[in-house]
Amino acid sequence: MAGILYGIGVGPGDPQMLTIKAVNAIKDADVICLPKADKVKCRAYQIALPVVPELRFKKIISFDFEMIRDEETLHRLHKDFYDKYKELLLDGYNLGFLTIGDPTIYSTFGYIMKLAKADGIEVEIVNGITSFCGAAASAGVLISEVDENIHILSGQSDIEEGLKLYGTKIIMKSGRNLAAIKEKLLKLEASGKVQVYAVVDCGMETEEIYNGAMMIPDESRYMITIIVKDIS
Repeated sequence: MAGILYGIGVGPGDPQMLTIKAVNAIKDADVICLPKADKVKCRAYQIALPVVPELRFKKIISFDFEMIRDEETLHRLHKDFYDKYKELLLDGYNLGFLTIGDPTIYSTFGYIMKLAKADGIEVEIVNGITSFCGAAASAGVLISEVDENIHILSGQSDIEEGLKLYGTKIIMKSGRNLAAIKEKLLKLEASGKVQVYAVVDCGMETEEIYNGAMMIPDESRYMITIIVKDIS
């Protein structure tokens, strides 16, 4: 009988934000899968370790999930990784794939989940607190009130139209586009239409909170979440 593939969200950064369900799923997994080859540098692993110290003694399989633009190369890479996971699953092992935040939001786990489901392998998702919920709490703001909509935008795409939408805008995956995004937000904020907040390394010792677009750093930051609130 094949094992089960679990996608386990470990939250945005603070180990205390792991859910009880996530802790139990990590403990119960036969093998832990990491999205980075070096577990010492893997944020998801380091977030979970203080809460689940037995993780240190678990069998671990880890690969570098690189950010590659070429879809064909990316698919081949993920297929190679999945084939190794599949061998263990078919041998009856339950695998727990750790991911920062929630597995359903811009997660590397998504690629593996699709391949597993296509093979008829059972997949279960264990939700984690999202980075934007964690960032809102750190910044002390409400994401939405009354009838406000919430829009999640990828900083890797053209966000011009997205920023015009009514409601709160969450910008994730800014990466190298951070400076260009900041420039757009400065214009919006200067018009008096929005208030901008940003949080880097939410929940970690290195957490930084910025109030206002001007305060956002120009250089690329991997773990930055930007919240754009309409001013009514």
